Amino acid sequence: MIESMCSNMQELKQYVANKRKQRAFQHYELNKVHGECQPFTDREYKQVKLRGKSFYSQVSKYTMHKMWRDNTQKYDLKQLKIINKA
Repeated sequence: MIESMCSNMQELKQYVANKRKQRAFQHYELNKVHGECQPFTDREYKQVKLRGKSFYSQVSKYTMHKMWRDNTQKYDLKQLKIINKA
């Protein structure tokens, strides 16, 4: 698209300079209407809901129950010998 508009380097530089001026003017117009960016006030910041660290119930259920299920079994001496050999 730019190739069809600009045939040499000087035209390209002029095109880029004009685009930058247009963008700067649009930015200026937005600031004139809405004002410049400012940080939140305390009241506005308190209205924003921030997600903190959420707890993962599935993970804690696994670590508290399924993970220890095999370790709580009662073994007799024969079973312990078989486990040690493996």
